[in-house]
Amino acid sequence: MTHREYGPQGPAAERFLEALERLDTPEIVALGAAGGGVVGTDELDPQVVARAQLRLELRELARHAGRLDAIRAIGREVEHWAGSAQHWFPAGVAGTSELAASIGPRLAALQVVLDAAYGVVLADQLRESDLALLLGPWRDLAGDPFEPGSRFAADDVADLEVPDDPDNPGADEGAEEQAG
Repeated sequence: MTHREYGPQGPAAERFLEALERLDTPEIVALGAAGGGVVGTDELDPQVVARAQLRLELRELARHAGRLDAIRAIGREVEHWAGSAQHWFPAGVAGTSELAASIGPRLAALQVVLDAAYGVVLADQLRESDLALLLGPWRDLAGDPFEPGSRFAADDVADLEVPDDPDNPGADEGAEEQAG
């Protein structure tokens, strides 16, 4: 797998796929729930509705950016992950492994994982709010695929550097020197 396969965000896409392989069943179930969870309740969750509307635009964004092959490549990887628990067992052997048992949750999580995957590949083509919408459930459970300091990384760090924050040593040094 090369960085070019997934476009300019190749390293982030590879980190995303590595994290995908490390997800455990409870995390996969949580991703499925973030995608709408219970069938028939999707229209009650405004984020689910907004992701579905944005999903309609992603193909055109990818086409315009020349990244149809990139989203197809990462989509194949995600679909392989979702179906990787499907395998044939020799006669007389029950398929009770944890991997085989995770196929249902993987399929339930598929759309939200695909949303995040496409968001990673198309990050530079999306508005910040749209990227946050697509990656929100993923970031909550699996972390940010973008390196800290990347313009596409979540802004959690900026919230920690508040000038008058008592937990931020040195933030008041300038004020103390002026008062002294």
